[in-house]
Amino acid sequence: MDKRNRIYQGVFRRVLPVLLTAAVITGCGRQEEPEVTELTFIHGWGGTVNTHSTMQEIYRAFDEENPDIVLNYQPSSDSYIAVEQANNMLAVDKMPEIVSTNGQSYYVQNAIKRGMALDLLPFIEADADFIRSIHPSVLETWTGEDGGLYTVPDALEVMGYWYNAGYFREAGIVDEKGNARPPRTWEEFREALEKLDAWGGDRTDACALETVQVAENLFLAVLAGKGPQGLEMARTLPAAFDTSVFRDAVRDFAWIFSHSVNAESLDDAREYFREGRTAIYFNGVWECEEFKGCAAEADIAYANYPTESGESLSYISPSSGYVIFDSYDEKKKEASVRFLKYMLSGEVQLKLALETGQAPSNPNVDLAVIREEYPLLGNALEQAHGADIQIKTITSVWNSGIMETIGADIRRACTEEEALDSLIAELDQSL
Repeated sequence: MDKRNRIYQGVFRRVLPVLLTAAVITGCGRQEEPEVTELTFIHGWGGTVNTHSTMQEIYRAFDEENPDIVLNYQPSSDSYIAVEQANNMLAVDKMPEIVSTNGQSYYVQNAIKRGMALDLLPFIEADADFIRSIHPSVLETWTGEDGGLYTVPDALEVMGYWYNAGYFREAGIVDEKGNARPPRTWEEFREALEKLDAWGGDRTDACALETVQVAENLFLAVLAGKGPQGLEMARTLPAAFDTSVFRDAVRDFAWIFSHSVNAESLDDAREYFREGRTAIYFNGVWECEEFKGCAAEADIAYANYPTESGESLSYISPSSGYVIFDSYDEKKKEASVRFLKYMLSGEVQLKLALETGQAPSNPNVDLAVIREEYPLLGNALEQAHGADIQIKTITSVWNSGIMETIGADIRRACTEEEALDSLIAELDQSL
């Protein structure tokens, strides 16, 4: 071997370990970028600007916790518009990976018919933590005839009614200790309205009513409170509406309307109550957010509905929620399901309750914690969940078309037999 070759080999032996060490260090220092899965997510604001802000915080936190997933948001200030946008996409066989329906259940049915909605049940049953986060009423309400579950909400619809405890005390609607006591029976409720009218005079009305409240918040509560036959009818779509108990429920609204003032919209009815112009406001627990800082805030309290028997009644109903696209891309499906698990996690559910006034869908959220942090909401939730009778909303049990028909016609039907016959005939034709 000549001298030049010996020099090259000596240099190579000295340099090679350095090169290998540098390569190892370089390889260890390099962090591979995670493969990113992009999801399109259509949703509405779901309430006030503050609620929208909170939801955006929750969604951004998901982004930060899941760097391998990118949510491409398509928000709308109106949930109806957001869902209609997604529904229009179905017409051309397209669907976002995630759609928040905010109770617009028609989208769920349309996505199922198109064969585009993902059955969530296999994912739920395969994950012990996931299945514990699903409220039993969700499975009961949304499991289809094919055994599939195609939507899961992140909040429940919990409804009773709100009342001004100060007005109740002044009007004499009290217990033996002089504390405001909500009526236990519908007969007591009627007496309470009469006392409020007599006490309020020209200053304060008992309540303000508009179409949505009557059909969605009040009607099934009145029907279900009439005993076993009414309760059975309120819990399932009947074979016929022409029954004595249904007719009696409609007629009861004659005296309910006689102790109320008309409201042009739900916003007006809410504002009357906030300002102390009415003593009762019919709507869900989420309305507690709207009471912050209002004139009547200190006196506002929540009550379950009465029944003819004296049992308490509340709505605890899972509206339609998130719908996930049954994509051919398994990574997109896995990422979408991961998002749903995140929205149902205890931490997120508690934040939704405390910052937006929503009723948690996850049954493991401690209501005592909510009561301590947000007494008005926590007390309302505990009362509602402790009601003797629990029913679902009219749109979950019957459908939105029936609700709209009742709302539009009940003012005449409760006092005119001919109009009542016409209403029942129209409802029976819709079955």
